[in-house]
Amino acid sequence: MGHNDMRREVAFGGQRVRQKMILALTLSSVIPLLILTYCFYAYLMPLFDGARQAGGDGFAVPILLLFTALLMAGGGYVIYDLATALSRAANIVSDAKPDAAPVIDRADEIGTLVASFSKMMATIEQQAQEINQFPQKLDQLTRQAFQDTLTALPNRALFMDRLAHALARTERRAQHVAVLFLDIDRFKVINDSLGHAVGDQVLGELSRRLMDCVRPEDTVARLGGDEFAVLLEDLDDLAGATAVAERVGKALETPFLLEGREVVVTMSVGIALNTRRPVLPEELLRDADLAMYRAKGKGKNRYEVFEPDTAAPAIHRLDLELDLRSAVARDELRLHYQPVVHLETGRVEEFEALVRWQHKERGLLPPDAFIGLTEETGLIIPIGQWVLTEACRQARQWQEQRPSDPPLTIGVNLSARQLQDPDLVKLVSGVLKDSGLDPRSLKFEITESVVMQDAPATLATLHALRDLGIRLAIDDFGTGYSSLGYLKRFPIDTLKIDRSFVEGIVTDAEDAAIVQAVISVAKSLGLSVTAEGIENEAQLQRLRELGCERGQGFLFGHPRAADIVFESLERQHDTPTRAVVAAAPDAERVRPAVPAAPDAERRPAVPAAPDAERVRPAVPAAPATAPAAMVRVAVAEPEPAPVPASVAAPAPAPVGETDTRRPSEILQERLAQLLNRR
Repeated sequence: MGHNDMRREVAFGGQRVRQKMILALTLSSVIPLLILTYCFYAYLMPLFDGARQAGGDGFAVPILLLFTALLMAGGGYVIYDLATALSRAANIVSDAKPDAAPVIDRADEIGTLVASFSKMMATIEQQAQEINQFPQKLDQLTRQAFQDTLTALPNRALFMDRLAHALARTERRAQHVAVLFLDIDRFKVINDSLGHAVGDQVLGELSRRLMDCVRPEDTVARLGGDEFAVLLEDLDDLAGATAVAERVGKALETPFLLEGREVVVTMSVGIALNTRRPVLPEELLRDADLAMYRAKGKGKNRYEVFEPDTAAPAIHRLDLELDLRSAVARDELRLHYQPVVHLETGRVEEFEALVRWQHKERGLLPPDAFIGLTEETGLIIPIGQWVLTEACRQARQWQEQRPSDPPLTIGVNLSARQLQDPDLVKLVSGVLKDSGLDPRSLKFEITESVVMQDAPATLATLHALRDLGIRLAIDDFGTGYSSLGYLKRFPIDTLKIDRSFVEGIVTDAEDAAIVQAVISVAKSLGLSVTAEGIENEAQLQRLRELGCERGQGFLFGHPRAADIVFESLERQHDTPTRAVVAAAPDAERVRPAVPAAPDAERRPAVPAAPDAERVRPAVPAAPATAPAAMVRVAVAEPEPAPVPASVAAPAPAPVGETDTRRPSEILQERLAQLLNRR
């Protein structure tokens, strides 16, 4: 029943009771008074006039008195009944419970009024209980809003509030405030291997150890996940903050005993001091966060102090990400193509599609300036799709303009995120169908580290791509996975020797031995070999001697846009190769597009950025003006270089022992030893 209905019912019942009260007062008071007055004037007064007259009316007085008494008794009963009902209502109200309905033994208006009063009092009682519980509920809500439920530490909201007050106090003092941003190293490994319940135990025990490392007036908070923060007030200098960071490191040296096993936990710590004033709480926490990531980048399990110059790269990276999200829509991406040449004939058999970003303010950016960012943000999927579509379209256009046998091949790099995309095979099949490109003219280049991520799923995807007729190449071979057993399990067609080995093939005997071993292993497995980073004639001649089939590098041509790549190759064909190479300074050979970054054209030898050169398709190319015949690159023939002693074949087995392994297995073992040594 609503409050309005209850008020109406109470008002109605009260009106009926009031009517009964008026009636009762009338019966018991007013009417008897009128009768007594009448009797006094009509009968008592004449008695004094004569006894005879009084004797004649002797019976009238008793009758009137009796009638008056009855009227007074009736009114008294009504009043008694009303008083009894009100007393009953008072008892019901005093004993009312919110959960129990009142028992009303009357069906008249008084009973209705009593029931209404009872309901109203029950509602009032319930609201009174809620009011009494409000402080307790408010305290509970406050804890939920400002306290972490798992560790009972202050959460981010309370930490930021205390930090704001601490910074306000320092405005009037000479002392400092420090924030320590702490992040557990490799906490995901604990959750994945031991379970989230054990991870929660680690967080609880870790919070207790952190509390033991600070003063009672300091604040330790859990910001979320595996991130913690410490607020230190009233510091004279940075030494107080670094001392706390060192105590945290020592406290974590003792292993955590969890479910019968010892678990060692380390943390990376970033420290920020409010040396500049005024400073916002969010800015100081951000500074500590940046310092923490710097500590992780330097090997983890250490602390780093924030320096103002460390904030610039983060802001630069954020701006770059915002611009990158709209780069495809603004048509700012470009594809450049670098030729892959048959080393014996000089014939261009393949082009590798390399992505560039024509930034509106920063100019032409090399791939290593943004490819890592696309991987982190997931933008590699739409950008990679654009690259594949544009590269296939351009390759088909070249095949129609410059027919050859076999047809020109286009190489496109695949990143780890793309290879893990469940729709990759469907996407590739659709792009090939739309462009009209023969699947055998498309080659996907994948690094070793990418191949070994989630190997079973990767193997299934590679076999599905191979079933379409697409060729597969291992890029930057020798810089990633140390075991070579995957070469037999994965459907690979080509090994691309990393430029770091080609660079020293003439002067470094170990590099020459590795290249020779790679070529031998590839031939034993029926794979083709392409050497990357060929920049001079000596390297070219040495690779020919070792039996390398194809090569790629600035000696044959820089990555160029589709509309000028053939023109550039033909100009090189008309000029002796020695003159072409000599005319290009070292800086140009390393990075022609952006002089400020001399290594931009070189994909890094480390697998951390394997796809740096490879994600970008080109803008539609203008029809080429070169002859229809396939371009051949003229290369001068230098004198053969001496063969390093270490390039010799592996030593034979000792006398009396027979090596039962196949030659390919012996070569793989030899190559693995060389790579591990290097």
